[in-house]
Amino acid sequence: MNTNEKIIALTGVSGAMGGEVLKSLLESDNNFKIRCILFSAEKSLPKFTKKLLKKYRKRIFKFKGDIACKEDCEKLLDGADYLIHCAALIPPKSDHDPHGTYLSNFVGTKNLIDTVIEKGNNIPFVHIATVALYGNRTYPHVWGRVGDPMISSDYDCYSMYKMKAERYLLDSGLNKFVSLRQTAVLHKYMLANNLKDGLMFHTSWNCPLEWVTDVDSGILCKHLVERDLAGKLDGFWNNIYNIGGGAECRITGFETIDEGFAVMGMNTKKVFKPNWNIPRNFHGVWFYDSDKLNDFLDFRTENNKIFWQRMGKKYWYFKVAKIVPSSLISKLAIQRLFKNTNAPKYWIKHRIDGRVKAFYGSYENFEKIGTDWKKFDLLCESKDYQNLKNIENAKPLLLDHGYDENKPLVSLTFADLAKAAAFRGGKCLSKDYNEGEIYKKIRWQCRDGHEFESAPHTILKGGYWCPHCCEPKPWRYGALADIPFFGQVYFDTHTKDEVNDVYPLSDDEDKFIENK
Repeated sequence: MNTNEKIIALTGVSGAMGGEVLKSLLESDNNFKIRCILFSAEKSLPKFTKKLLKKYRKRIFKFKGDIACKEDCEKLLDGADYLIHCAALIPPKSDHDPHGTYLSNFVGTKNLIDTVIEKGNNIPFVHIATVALYGNRTYPHVWGRVGDPMISSDYDCYSMYKMKAERYLLDSGLNKFVSLRQTAVLHKYMLANNLKDGLMFHTSWNCPLEWVTDVDSGILCKHLVERDLAGKLDGFWNNIYNIGGGAECRITGFETIDEGFAVMGMNTKKVFKPNWNIPRNFHGVWFYDSDKLNDFLDFRTENNKIFWQRMGKKYWYFKVAKIVPSSLISKLAIQRLFKNTNAPKYWIKHRIDGRVKAFYGSYENFEKIGTDWKKFDLLCESKDYQNLKNIENAKPLLLDHGYDENKPLVSLTFADLAKAAAFRGGKCLSKDYNEGEIYKKIRWQCRDGHEFESAPHTILKGGYWCPHCCEPKPWRYGALADIPFFGQVYFDTHTKDEVNDVYPLSDDEDKFIENK
């Protein structure tokens, strides 16, 4: 088949990343044809997506469906040469709909994987995962990389089901796949979305964030397909990569919000108070290895500054905000969200103990943070901040993966696997393991006696371990804190008194029924 006739199946076109992927693929010189599944009616799609569907209608086959329905996945993949899977229910929607998140993030992904295998296992599968898999990170462990432990934050069903989906992918036996762990995305809908929900208060002031723009995410996927067709991706496939914008896009949560307000001629300290935002139980990390993906796909064209300049020119409300007092913006745009059920102030007022404990540690800790910025230590204002951001200083701060990483994965012996298992508190049971069979599932045992099968690649490069203990429902990640592999980051923000804490699945546990 000529490359100009290649058919790309694409999910998630209504989202920030999926829409840009659609745009970039359609602008490729390869003249790709696109198959896309629309979860919502076309008339309710974002204007950006609707314009693309109209402009390129002769090259797009679209239909209304749901990836949680196996038959719709079969229809989507019929005749497809590639699959780029961007669809997911993300925060804040995922925070309010755990069951829908389970269907979209796990069941939908499983259906797509199963369909690829049933159709001959010859469709390259590009899976978009998330930085949220790494859970809460803060000083001193601000740097992360592939192989770090997979541990979602408490109450984060979005990351929990994305974790479950990625693990299914890694152990599925697909012939040609890649999992791309997407970092925080600067996108055209972010301000409007944040002004509808208390999610904006979930950005911890001192959390490390490495951003990438929606435009660059689209370019990334276009280059992936183009370069694969040109035979320029030797050694790329069947791996996991972190998507990140690189050095210019590594900042903190405080700086992130401050950059947005700077476009409006304001600053965060005049609009927010320190204790309005949670200090922990979020997600974000600076990627030590994100350059590796850019070396393959050369997708970085923008940084944070360029993005905000673009937004400032595009949207009228950035201009209007410049003539409105900061105090009025704070009252009318920010403080009105205190009534939202996703806002920490709501949890405090209504004594939602589980969330207050998970995100602040205690009501007392909330009070200690206070409202005075002069008494709050911002990481980005510390004297060592620039040295901390320098990747040349990062190596001593990286997490231990429990085995000799100087050896290629294909060269690891049973003794190496046994050492890695012990670091995770368990054992490798497959003494007949053959060197190099890193994608073949073998048997392991966790410290609690659960036996499970998983590929060495999934455990060592994926960062996964026991599916029974590491998918805790209700939330009880403190139970893993005494295991070296998982405990490396837990006590950065928790005390030893918290290891036995258990949080409810949800404020409304009926919403969490997976098989209803």
